[in-house]
Amino acid sequence: MVAPEPRPASAGPAGRFGIALELSTATVLILAVAGVAALVFFDLSPPLALNDDWMYSWSVRQLVAGHGLHVFPESSALAYVQVFWGTLFSLGHPDQRLLRLSVVPLVVLTGWCSFQLARRLGADRFWSSVAGATLLAMPLFMANATSFMSDNFYVGLVMAIALSSVAWISGGRWRWLCVTLLVLAPLQRQVGIVLVPAVTLGLILWKRPTWQRSDSLAVAAIWTLPAAALLVAGGLVDSRPFYAGPPPVGLDFEHAIFPLPAMLGLALIPFLAALVFRPTAPTLPSPRGGGEKAARGESLWSVASAGLGVVGVIGCLVDLAQFGMTFPGNVLSPLGFTAILPGSKPPIFPAAAFRALEIAAVVTFVVLFVLRRRSWTPRALGPQALLLVLISAFQFLPLMVIEWFVYDRYFLPVIALLVPVIAAVATRASRQGAARTWAAAAIAAGLTLYVVGEQDYLAWQAARDQAAHLAYQVASPSDVHAGFEANATYVELPRYERTGRADFFAILGPEHPRITLRFAAAGDPRAGVSYRSLAPGRIVLDESSP
Repeated sequence: MVAPEPRPASAGPAGRFGIALELSTATVLILAVAGVAALVFFDLSPPLALNDDWMYSWSVRQLVAGHGLHVFPESSALAYVQVFWGTLFSLGHPDQRLLRLSVVPLVVLTGWCSFQLARRLGADRFWSSVAGATLLAMPLFMANATSFMSDNFYVGLVMAIALSSVAWISGGRWRWLCVTLLVLAPLQRQVGIVLVPAVTLGLILWKRPTWQRSDSLAVAAIWTLPAAALLVAGGLVDSRPFYAGPPPVGLDFEHAIFPLPAMLGLALIPFLAALVFRPTAPTLPSPRGGGEKAARGESLWSVASAGLGVVGVIGCLVDLAQFGMTFPGNVLSPLGFTAILPGSKPPIFPAAAFRALEIAAVVTFVVLFVLRRRSWTPRALGPQALLLVLISAFQFLPLMVIEWFVYDRYFLPVIALLVPVIAAVATRASRQGAARTWAAAAIAAGLTLYVVGEQDYLAWQAARDQAAHLAYQVASPSDVHAGFEANATYVELPRYERTGRADFFAILGPEHPRITLRFAAAGDPRAGVSYRSLAPGRIVLDESSP
């Protein structure tokens, strides 16, 4: 008698559940790959300067031309890392498209580090994959990635430092990689110097039982080499001051804390359902196994978390009343991405959809810090997650002490470090099916917003550049306000290369322009250039009396 063949595991409920989990993880990975593919596609659009990346491209061109390493005087970031990387990546051909493509490896690095950190914190493969894809589904992160801006380079370095420092503290590995990255971070953005005390404090708090002589040498290195590199870079590479005087410094909590809920909540929307479904008495998995840590009852930490949630809601209401929206800065608005021209641009995001996005972001923040406040106690988090929170906090502190307007993209390094922590929290959520469905849908929706917004942005940027050249046939470029990218590329850069003098406000256009480029409706009869998108419009030449 022939024995029956064993029943495949997939035939039973447990097997079907396992296949469903694998499929859900595969869905997130497919969405992540689609996001990277969309980024590459948009990077290959016309070779125009986008946002402020014209100044970093100029530094690459100076280096390629043999003029040495220089920072444009209007730049607040050194960006030496991306300038060297852009030069190598473009093989000495600093086409704007190649420079944009050089950002893609840093975006992939950010996602990979987030995935690895989430796994270390105890998240399962699905929520670790969500952690890796979260920033790819954040329109703000992706809009900045589709340029040669300094922000995404810096976020990639910060996440690599976070992963190497966690490996250093938990197992004594990668310490010298961490030292090397800590030297590079402030050479990309000077604020990276605050990573040194953050990592050091983490070592003091959580590595003392296994401290070795090599740890002492590495700590000595991180307290000397990054500062020395900054001094050499500032004194020998480019001795010109960035501004006429030092930046104004003082405590200004409002302009940094009030936008935090909308920015952090925007990134964490994929985790909203998991946070809602989390058990009342939360437990977090201990990294690398070893049982679970309970987090029950109120404590000073949970009360402080709830207080932050309440203050955040108040801040959002204040910003909504003052600016008409909760998101700060100029990148993300109902009009689209970085709509910098005057006039009436057809909004690419419907008002109802944009308001729903804001509400989802604020609700996510409130659920995270009020409803799940006990997840933020040191006992619940554990040393590795606490290190990420500590580094994130040190990235947030400079936003409160520099009295400049805080742009939305400045929050990216603060947000990125918390994503793996939330993934570990989401792993223990009840009703995993609904939570995972929401996460995948939220990632898909975020990618859709990016694709729709970026296509519109690049379409009107191309029309703006064509309209600028039409205006230059009628008037001198110095008499035309064609948007700060054109003002910088066609007026300020040539003037600086001729005279060696830079004017910080020149990119804002002449005080009394003869021609101003404006947004207008698609059927506007004035001279200009039309563009196509889901909300088509036109860039028109508005002539005024000389």
